[in-house]
Amino acid sequence: MVPTDATPPRARGLFVVLDGIDGCGKSTQARRLATELERRTGRRTHHLREPGSTSLGESLRALLLSREHRPTARVETLLFAAARAQMLDELVEPALARGEHVVCERFHPSTFAYQAVAGGLDEDLVLGLLHGFAGAPRPDLVLLLDLSVDAASARRGAATDRIEDKGAAFQERVAAGYRRYAEKVGGSIVLRADRGEDEVARDVWSEVERALR
Repeated sequence: MVPTDATPPRARGLFVVLDGIDGCGKSTQARRLATELERRTGRRTHHLREPGSTSLGESLRALLLSREHRPTARVETLLFAAARAQMLDELVEPALARGEHVVCERFHPSTFAYQAVAGGLDEDLVLGLLHGFAGAPRPDLVLLLDLSVDAASARRGAATDRIEDKGAAFQERVAAGYRRYAEKVGGSIVLRADRGEDEVARDVWSEVERALR
């Protein structure tokens, strides 16, 4: 990333979400963004993953991804919402209140894409649950990394968990779910992820810099 002029200070930290299908590059971009955001603003920046990051969240993550269990889409939604609510209460809100930044991998778009659209649940019911029980604090910026299923699969390699085991047809429905989220919910920004890592990172930073103003 190429340095730019310093952005003006803000009392509260910035909450940024990076989301997209498995293999889209969100972990790489989240890691880069957290480092860059801390360097440029001089504020501590937390890199979180969802589900996870808290003790409860990591336990639920292990359960959700384990091949030992077969929860239905409805049960998955409840568990993801629980993990997210714990992360928001325990980590995100306190950090933002201290003026620190948060960069999080996955958030409501994932649950909407995987459980509502690909899982066949009612879209409004899922959104209502998420906004009602894991709706605060809200992200200041949601970036959706858009990549074809074939390209994401080639990057990701062999399946490593229960959800990745569901195959290409399921992932196509997930990809459609992200597009549906962008149309239905609004407020998110779709970025092309079919380019080099540095190009994507520049676009990510451009959006973050705008949100800091």
